[in-house]
Amino acid sequence: MLSRRINSKISLKIGILVVIEIISIISSFGILAYFQSQGTFLGNSINIAGKNRFLTSDLLLQAIERMTGSPNNNIPLLNSAMEKLESNILLLEEGGRTLSDIQIKPLPSQFLNQWKIIDEKWHAYKGFIIDKVINKSNQIKTTTTTTIDQSAKSELESMALGLVNSSDTLVAQLGEHAAKNSQNLMLLQILFGILNIGILILILYLVIKIIRPIYAMTYATSEIKKGNLDVSIKCKGNDELSVLGESFNSMVDSIKNYVKTQNELTNKLKEANQQLKDKDRLKDEFINIAAHELRTPIQPILGLSQILLRSLKKVNGKTDNEGEQSLEAIIRNSKKLFRLSQDILDVSKIESHSLDLKKERFNLNDVILDSVKDYMNQAEKEGKRDIKLLYEPKEDIFVEADRGRLNQVVSNLISNAIKFTKEGTIFVNAEKKDKEQVIVSIKDSGSGIDPQIQPRLFTKFVTKSHTGTGLGLFISKNIIEAHGGKIWAENNSNGKGAAFSFSLPITK
Repeated sequence: MLSRRINSKISLKIGILVVIEIISIISSFGILAYFQSQGTFLGNSINIAGKNRFLTSDLLLQAIERMTGSPNNNIPLLNSAMEKLESNILLLEEGGRTLSDIQIKPLPSQFLNQWKIIDEKWHAYKGFIIDKVINKSNQIKTTTTTTIDQSAKSELESMALGLVNSSDTLVAQLGEHAAKNSQNLMLLQILFGILNIGILILILYLVIKIIRPIYAMTYATSEIKKGNLDVSIKCKGNDELSVLGESFNSMVDSIKNYVKTQNELTNKLKEANQQLKDKDRLKDEFINIAAHELRTPIQPILGLSQILLRSLKKVNGKTDNEGEQSLEAIIRNSKKLFRLSQDILDVSKIESHSLDLKKERFNLNDVILDSVKDYMNQAEKEGKRDIKLLYEPKEDIFVEADRGRLNQVVSNLISNAIKFTKEGTIFVNAEKKDKEQVIVSIKDSGSGIDPQIQPRLFTKFVTKSHTGTGLGLFISKNIIEAHGGKIWAENNSNGKGAAFSFSLPITK
């Protein structure tokens, strides 16, 4: 409410000056454009008045040719010359558009007397031509006729000269008026320039008046940035800058109190943060130790269970189904527990940036074929006979990579495809792109990727499966990126199933 009651004098003054400046500029452009257009119209009128000389001379030439005995077909040319001159004189007085589409304004009133003189001389000239030239074109020539024609020719030339002189007088008057208009235009330009400069100087003065407290505030802000809170701004008046200065001083006081409180809280946060770091380190150490400790009993359990399963395949020549099923359940769950412990260890290595790669040069097709065969056997054992795995190598693809880690990635992607596919064919494909990288893709016909988890698909613990931990894709992503490749996933264009792909550099 206080800010609404502030009398914004500086803003009001600047606003008024800006409005005056805008009005002045628009007015100056309008007035100058008007005078400029008047000068243009005067120039056009001068051209039309000057054209009288040419048209009068042309008419005189046609009349003399007729008087000296030219053929009768000279009459149309003579009439045409008369019409052109008469039209030019009327256009000069009334205005309009010429044949070349030039706009002519009506002749100003101060020049009408001179135009009337031209018009009177034109009518006398026109009447003489009609009477002495055209009407006598059919009379028979005599000796006295030649004398009369010479006299008429002299009088015709005299009248034409008078008409030309009158037109020249009008041209001179129009030229003087145009020169005076040009001088007035220049004076107006100077006046408007002075007015605009004056307004700009006033605006500059007010801007400088505003900048001074802003400069003081900038200096105070820079001091606060350096850590010096013992600064303040002197405030006078009741405009926005004064209120802003008071608010700035109040803000500095608040910062002082805040900094004091913040320092106390920061010290407490440092202690709490250190405690969290210690607990997080203990958690990582515990997970790492637990994963290692889990592997120790799992391996003998898994190995002994497999030995026991082989020895119990037949008991007294008969298959012990119940015993075999129990041992297979132990083996299956032991393998899951073993993979879980291995995933936990891999995540721990990734987060501690200690994931080592044992690179060697090998044919990528061998790794993919091994994984495909393993999971085809597994699918058969699990009763998923409606699922088929298809991979047809096109050419040898040699890479420089960690064989075991790539086997882990391919196996994980195939396992996911089998997990979310009830029936159909899972296509595995590997092909070279641009002779610099290989693209491996696993395309299934299952339920596809849930749009809710797709943006977070390759992060930890993200899964829609009730049996997975959500660590496999996270580990696969980091393994591929450690090799300099990329991994991505998308739903198939036909709306059924998804495709998981990754790229790797090819060994040259």
